[in-house]
Amino acid sequence: MQANVDSYEQSAALLKGLMAKLMSSYNEVRSQAETELNNEWRDVQPQTLLSSLAFVVHRDYQAQARAFAAVLLRRISFQDVRTGDNKEDERSVWSVVPPAVHQTVKSVLLGALKDETERGVSHKLCDTIAEIANNEVVDDEWPELLPALYTCAQDGNALLRESAYRVFSSCPYLLADQNADAVTGAFNGAFQDSDAAVRLAALQAAVAYILAAPEKKRSALAPMMAPMLGVLEPLLHNGDESGLTDALAALIEPAEEAPKLFRAVLGSLVTFATAIGKKDKLEATTRQTAMELLVTLAEAAPGMCRKHGQFCSEIVPVCLQMMSSVEDEEEWYNVETLDEADNDESHVFGEQTLDRLANALGGKQLLPVAFNYIPQMMASSEWQQRHAALMAISSIGEGCYKIMRNELGKILQMVVPFLADPHARVRYAACNCIGQMSTDFAPKLQADHHELVLTSLIPVMDQASVPRVQTHAAAAMVNFAEEATKQVLEPYLDTMFERLLSMLNGSRRYVQEQAITTIATIADNAQAKFNKYYGTIMPMLLNVLAQATDREHRLLRGKAMECATFIALAVGRDVFAPDIPRVIELLTQTQQAVTEADDPQASYLQASWARLCRLMGADFAPLLPVVMPPLLTAAKQQPDFAVLEADEDAEANYAAEDGWEFANIGGQQIGIRTTLLEEKCEAVELISTYARDLGAGFVNYAGETLETLVPLFRFYFHEGVRAAAAAAVPHVLASVRAAGDEAAARQAWGQICDRYTSVLGSEEDDTFTLQLFSSFAEALTAVGANSMTEAQLEALAAACITQMTKYHQRMHERAAARAAEELDEDDEEQLAEEELLEGLAVDEVAKALHAAFATHGTAFAPAFRGVLPVAHKYLQEQDPAARQWAICVFDDLVEFTGPASATYAGEFLQPIAQALRDATSADLRQAAAYGVGVMAQYGGDAYSDFVARVALPVLVETIQDGEARSEDNVFATENAISAIAKILRFQGARVPDAAAVLRVWFAALPITHDADEAAAVYEYLVQVLNEQPDALVAAGDSAALQHLVKAVVAGLAAFELAPELTQALVDVMQKTLQALDDSGRAALWSGIPPAHQQALQAKGLL
Repeated sequence: MQANVDSYEQSAALLKGLMAKLMSSYNEVRSQAETELNNEWRDVQPQTLLSSLAFVVHRDYQAQARAFAAVLLRRISFQDVRTGDNKEDERSVWSVVPPAVHQTVKSVLLGALKDETERGVSHKLCDTIAEIANNEVVDDEWPELLPALYTCAQDGNALLRESAYRVFSSCPYLLADQNADAVTGAFNGAFQDSDAAVRLAALQAAVAYILAAPEKKRSALAPMMAPMLGVLEPLLHNGDESGLTDALAALIEPAEEAPKLFRAVLGSLVTFATAIGKKDKLEATTRQTAMELLVTLAEAAPGMCRKHGQFCSEIVPVCLQMMSSVEDEEEWYNVETLDEADNDESHVFGEQTLDRLANALGGKQLLPVAFNYIPQMMASSEWQQRHAALMAISSIGEGCYKIMRNELGKILQMVVPFLADPHARVRYAACNCIGQMSTDFAPKLQADHHELVLTSLIPVMDQASVPRVQTHAAAAMVNFAEEATKQVLEPYLDTMFERLLSMLNGSRRYVQEQAITTIATIADNAQAKFNKYYGTIMPMLLNVLAQATDREHRLLRGKAMECATFIALAVGRDVFAPDIPRVIELLTQTQQAVTEADDPQASYLQASWARLCRLMGADFAPLLPVVMPPLLTAAKQQPDFAVLEADEDAEANYAAEDGWEFANIGGQQIGIRTTLLEEKCEAVELISTYARDLGAGFVNYAGETLETLVPLFRFYFHEGVRAAAAAAVPHVLASVRAAGDEAAARQAWGQICDRYTSVLGSEEDDTFTLQLFSSFAEALTAVGANSMTEAQLEALAAACITQMTKYHQRMHERAAARAAEELDEDDEEQLAEEELLEGLAVDEVAKALHAAFATHGTAFAPAFRGVLPVAHKYLQEQDPAARQWAICVFDDLVEFTGPASATYAGEFLQPIAQALRDATSADLRQAAAYGVGVMAQYGGDAYSDFVARVALPVLVETIQDGEARSEDNVFATENAISAIAKILRFQGARVPDAAAVLRVWFAALPITHDADEAAAVYEYLVQVLNEQPDALVAAGDSAALQHLVKAVVAGLAAFELAPELTQALVDVMQKTLQALDDSGRAALWSGIPPAHQQALQAKGLL
């Protein structure tokens, strides 16, 4: 091996010269060197390159060269190179070189690890070893590594001990199959090592070991937590803030992923971390990391933290202390632009932490502690204390909503006076508090306390001497107006508009921008009431768009176009019509001028076009060639990634304000530009609105749009993009169908359907699963009948079976966990959230099956047979929601396959009969009653005995029950009423004493809640009145007459029924009333609820 390594000494010397150029401060030199490295070394002689780099790592006398060679070796080894003509032929450099080179490099690296004396070089060497080890893990091709690391971990050289644990932290799988007691024993010893760097590396490795362990085995590692936390105190005592921050940061991920491991040490951790948070002399990063660890625990395990009696009482004062650290800087008053607050500032971090704690733990725990301090802070002579108290109320409102809403008036009485505080920063905080509370406590705050709030807030908009306060008051008005009714705002419109116009004429641009935003919100609220201000404000906005064309006014222009289009929607097309051509002209000019990626006008522009589309309807279609190209470009853009070394300055080239976010993964910084993802999501959402609003007018862009959207079902970088794409596809397909091109719709659907079923069958994200099933059902309905092949129907059924089987298994896992009585409050909350989400997903699966039956009828039955065994499993569960799903699926089978469904009915009828009487779930009774009605209507003779003799008596009992019309039972009752109507209508000959059942049914009317069943019930009512008029209302029976009129009026008032049915019911009502004299009609009409009378008048039915 020695000769083999030494043979690369000459090539290593040549490579060192190239490495020097790669480290040059000149971009051109670096670029040329990178080209030479790739073209003359990596692509031509990769084995020489890797071996030479390994030689430099081990043998070079310069530490900088050794470190850089380690970095290059790691980077190049796993770069992709093309080994053929196709992109599919790409392989990593490491996989291209012969196994002998692998062995040489790995051997040299282990030798270098043993001999290295410089910590910085050793760290980079460990990262390279870990990267190669992770690549070799599949075939266990580095058996020498683990023994070498064990030897290093026990060596007298502290750097070697640290190196061993540093590799373990990146390769925890190396320890997975080792004796657990031996591993924890080794860690516990390392936590007490004499060298601080070893202790820290051991802590980081232990964290990786815990996170890599299967969840069921993690609890056995809990005894390791106390020794791990023992690493922290010496770091603080010795003033090693960097090490302390790294140690605290390392604990955050296990706090999020395995919070229960902290249960036994929670008390000591809270005391230690809050002590750090209180130390003003420590760096802000150190203090914030300590608090971040605690708030992460609160979010991950709120129940555990609530049970710790002092959790809130220790943390809240630290948050308030941080919030009081705000400084009165002159630049705060004199800024020309308003940027977002710096989240690194302690007072901002304190606000965010308090907000997160309140949301995690709730008001019962946090509110008493917070208000133990807030009143005395509000009474303080120090403005910082008053400022912090107001910001605290802002922060905790959402999380403490349930308790604070009952004391809302008292809290507002405390807050509102500070709108007149002597200090501008306190007035600013009061505006912030009012704005946030207007959102958190809407609409109660607006309805009950508008006079107190608005009479104090509106005058603050006059404070031009402190533009930031004035602007924040207008911003708070946005929050208030967004949730206020027109009636609440109307008395204040004149005085608000007067002040906003004054702000619009101010000298500071950010004041003008906020004024425009507030005007837009008020217009959106006021609607037609804003007409009186239209002639004043619209010319001003158009002037901004026409004249303010320089770079610094781009945001102002964006807000102006937003405001103009909001006002257009508010006042309506007739008022806005004269200005439509000019607005279109100005928006078109703006779009042509937007050439820079960071131009804020772009997003405002696209949203403004969308509002114009809503206003103009089909007349907007000719503008699609203007608005669609940039949207499609944005929707197609791919995310930007960056991979940096751990010690590289990400902010230097990848600024956070440009949307870059980084995470440390495997010793590297992995970055993604999130702003591009948000732009992509917004573009897809806007495309969806155009397809929905324009219908057939969108058809020219349908093809390209579908090609763009469907692949986004697997765009895992951003949940919003996937959801928006799923929501948009049905609208686009509907636009093609609306244009009359059924063939094109079916052709497009063929491939899209395959993509749907492929994703649905493998999707693990329950939220997206329900979104995509919903999207599929809408898309299939839009395309129409017989649009899926037999294979596609089989694929849909298979996807449904896969997901429903998964949910069934999870149901049993939850039941087993509850039966074992091992769940705490946090576990139960998590299980409840899972049940809720899975329940929604199950509903959407049922809708997809319904859509397949509705569009394919009996053609879907062969594929559906595979679903039946899963439905039978659900039918046998104790959970009412599970049985409800199974019954709903069977209901669809009967409805769309008719008598043929009887073949499969045997296992369903008895459970349906039992479900009709189920006292635990009204939803289950509703599904069963609906199913009985479907059997009566579509099932034919095969179901006659069941519906008439088994189900009907139970349905009659249901509608006569004293609680039949309660809020919980009303939908089940109305489905029972509808089912009886269908039995009498379609199976009446089989019903014993049908006349008596008919009278009971009539007495149970009206239907006023379930729109889906209203038509069937009222159609049958009209049929009976026409065919058997005396069966319901005998001559002289005034009570029956009055009941009939009330039932008809209630139905007409509650629903938008088909025109023919509506007219038939109106005829019934008029015929009935005409049979009475004037006094009889008046007496009868006086018994009709006023709300029903008004509804009929509004519909023009009287």
